[in-house]
Amino acid sequence: MTARVGRHVTSRIRARGWLRTESPLHVGGLGHDPSEPLPIALDGLGRLYVPGTTLAGVLRSWSRGAGEASPLLDRLWGLVSKDDSEEGGASRVIVADALVTTDHRLDERGLPASPLDPAGLELRQSVGIDRVTGTAAQEFLYGRTVVPVGCYLRLEIDVESRTDDAAGDEARLGALLAALSAGEVRIGAATGRGLGAVRLLDDPFELVVDRFDSPAGLLAVLRDDPARARTTASLRSADAGLPRRREVLDVRVTWAPRAPVMVRSGSRGLVVDTLPLTTRVDRRHLTLVLPGGSIKGALRGHAELVERTARNDIDAPSAEPGASPSEYSAAFRAQLDQLRVVRALFGSARDDADDRRAGALRAEECTALLTVPDALWESVTTGTSREADTAGALEKAGDGDERLPVLGDSVRDRLEDLGMAQADHVALDRWTGGAADGRLFSVLEPHAVEWEPIRLSVDLTRLDGERDSGLALLLLTLRDLADGRVPLGALVNRGFGDVDVTEITLTGGPWSEPVTLPRAMSGPEISSITRAWADYLAKESS
Repeated sequence: MTARVGRHVTSRIRARGWLRTESPLHVGGLGHDPSEPLPIALDGLGRLYVPGTTLAGVLRSWSRGAGEASPLLDRLWGLVSKDDSEEGGASRVIVADALVTTDHRLDERGLPASPLDPAGLELRQSVGIDRVTGTAAQEFLYGRTVVPVGCYLRLEIDVESRTDDAAGDEARLGALLAALSAGEVRIGAATGRGLGAVRLLDDPFELVVDRFDSPAGLLAVLRDDPARARTTASLRSADAGLPRRREVLDVRVTWAPRAPVMVRSGSRGLVVDTLPLTTRVDRRHLTLVLPGGSIKGALRGHAELVERTARNDIDAPSAEPGASPSEYSAAFRAQLDQLRVVRALFGSARDDADDRRAGALRAEECTALLTVPDALWESVTTGTSREADTAGALEKAGDGDERLPVLGDSVRDRLEDLGMAQADHVALDRWTGGAADGRLFSVLEPHAVEWEPIRLSVDLTRLDGERDSGLALLLLTLRDLADGRVPLGALVNRGFGDVDVTEITLTGGPWSEPVTLPRAMSGPEISSITRAWADYLAKESS
């Protein structure tokens, strides 16, 4: 008899569904100009997509949990052989490329029917703030295009099993699908800045288990027997055998602005020079947003101040006067990586660092509790609109040839109802005392806008040896945020960014039940954290 060749498969689990983006998503593609924002991946037909390798990588990473070795997972996800041995094997999980779409419809061929137009992508720009000058650090401006919230990814997963692995594979896939439904799996880049949050939809969702080891099972597949359908809960009857989960501390900050809080948009309006950054809520509405990178940057800057103050260390690496931009940039990155606990919490800045790693702290994007119709925002940015009530968006002000476009009264009134108003500013000539030529500018200020709570999370497993000292620095930074010492957003030296924190709640890690920040800093758990912080400072200062 001829020996069987290929992989022995007795059953197959097939899952088909949709992932909805709960925050902007970036999966990098091929760029042609290094001066342009980081592009999104495109397939051979020019459609936005997430490669199956990316999805498989994040799903495998979630399965590994705290990173402990697991022979069961190695057999499931594949293992590279070492020293030409026969221990390696290909993955038994097959993950298809996921097209990015605007809805979850399929065409007559079972393919996604509404691919997202690349013109619908958003832009996120980031800049490093020099700790000495307070201005943008040289060679530290970058941007990335992102898929907006409310888009969909087609999810197609097959797991091929053998008889001895079938029950365990079902349980492991069931746990993975439950994690996707709960939003526990992040996809793509910059997840520490709040990007990449997705959630598996309950409907439409298809889950079937096929059996290939009996004539009845083969006939059921050929007949497309509905009895093959399963639920996610039914897959989890056996022990999944997953490694222990990562330990995470969740932080929720309830706050309100005492002054306008905003991040600048990368584009200017026809009339208003500085606009707040927006993100899409749905197809016809926008809202204001504080990117996770902006929140994380503000917290990191203050955490550095806290640690340097505690260490009485002001000799941060800096470039000599007259140095080149690249030398300034190198000195700035060295400064960011100088403090070990800050680096553990917020991540390394240099690619050449020996212990380079992602930061343990994640800051989610924070959106305003308002919706702005596309037509209204189009009136502000371009002066035109297809809607009748904002069609007369611009009026003229001034005399003669100097008449300039201004926002119409109807547009101003609608913006005021949403808590935003145009404010005009001018620089004064120091000699004449009059308005300086070419120094008139305007800002659309969100002076009465409410915001959702700020959400942070800390991967305590990733902190590892800096766990307690990292918690100490986090608590001190949150204390100063609650005391109003940490402004958020742009223009903080011009009266913007002041916040009033109502409550900070921590859940996880040393606190199994939700506790407020004052309770956390006075409870019995704080003694070991305080001792670790003191030991760390003593060691670093010696």
